[in-house]
Amino acid sequence: MDERGVQTIDRMISELAESGDALEQFLKLINALNRTGILPFLVGIAENLDKTLADMTEQNAGLIRTMNAIYSILNGDEETQEVTLARVLQELNDPDVKRGLLLILKVIKAIGSASKQGQSD
Repeated sequence: MDERGVQTIDRMISELAESGDALEQFLKLINALNRTGILPFLVGIAENLDKTLADMTEQNAGLIRTMNAIYSILNGDEETQEVTLARVLQELNDPDVKRGLLLILKVIKAIGSASKQGQSD
């Protein structure tokens, strides 16, 4: 081994000796993560990061579109028509409106259920 290689190894051994406590804590952390199953999970995410990010992006694209639409409506960017009972009834026939109302009702139900459980505790 040449002189630079020996110097590099000596420097690494010196740094390891100086960092003994930190390395011990790091190994404890790694062992705890492995024991609880978190480490294999994190390794899996890291090994498949591109696919994981693509999946997350795809799953959230619909949510982002919905949030943008809601923001536009609340910000007044969308032109609103005069609100009449006939117009409301007409909108209730729209499949998107029906889906949206059902989702809102599910959220309200979940809030009511959580509130009821919170009162009994």
